[in-house]
Amino acid sequence: MAPNPDLLRVEFLGITLRHEECPIGREQLAGLFAEVGEIYGLNRLEFGTDGGVAMTGGNGSELSARSGQTASCAVTSLGFHEGSDRVHGLMSDALARIGASEPFWIDDITLVAVWDCEEPDEGRRYLTDEVLALDEERIEMLGDDEAAHGLRMWRRVGEGSVDVAIEPMHSDTSKIYIRLVYSQDDPVLDLATVAERAESLNTYLRGPLVSFVSARARR
Repeated sequence: MAPNPDLLRVEFLGITLRHEECPIGREQLAGLFAEVGEIYGLNRLEFGTDGGVAMTGGNGSELSARSGQTASCAVTSLGFHEGSDRVHGLMSDALARIGASEPFWIDDITLVAVWDCEEPDEGRRYLTDEVLALDEERIEMLGDDEAAHGLRMWRRVGEGSVDVAIEPMHSDTSKIYIRLVYSQDDPVLDLATVAERAESLNTYLRGPLVSFVSARARR
C-alpha cells in the first residue's frame, strides 16, 4: 500500500542568498540581534573570523550574515507556511539592517520532509520493492540484503533546477526522507520572488513528487 499523503510532513526550510557586498560591523550586527532575537527565538550570537555572524535559537531558527551572503533557516514544527514566515521574516529584517539591496542570487532553497509509512522498515521496503522495483537477484549483486536504497533526481523547475533525494531514514526505516534543493543562476529582483520559489518547491513536493512515490512500480 502506498504511504498516506497526510503523513508527509515538511520539517525544515533553509534559504541562502548572495547579494552585492556591503560593509557590516559588529555593532550593526549586535543591533540586528537585539532587534530580532526575541521575535524569532534567537538566543545565541556568535561572530565569525570572516566578519560575519551566526544567530541561533533553541526552536531551530538560524540566521547567518556576511558581507555578500545571507542565510536563514527554521525547523517547521507547525508546517511549511509557519516555517516560511519565520525564514522570510528573518531574512527581510537582516537584509534591511545590513543594507543589502536587490538583486539577489539564490544559492539554495532547501526543503526537507519526512513521510511516515507507519510500519517498521516499511519506508525502506517500499522504496526498494515498489518505487525502484529491485528484485532479489539484483539486490544480491550488492552483497547485502539489508542494504537501503534511495533515488536521486535532477530536473529543471521554472527558472532554476532542483536536486531531489528520496531515501529511507537511516535512524527510522519506517519513514521516507525527502530533500529538495533549488538553485538558480539568474538573479531575482526581490524577496517576494524568493518566497514564490520556496512556495513552488513545496507545491512540487506535495504534487508531482507525492504522485511519483505513490505510483507503485509493481502491480
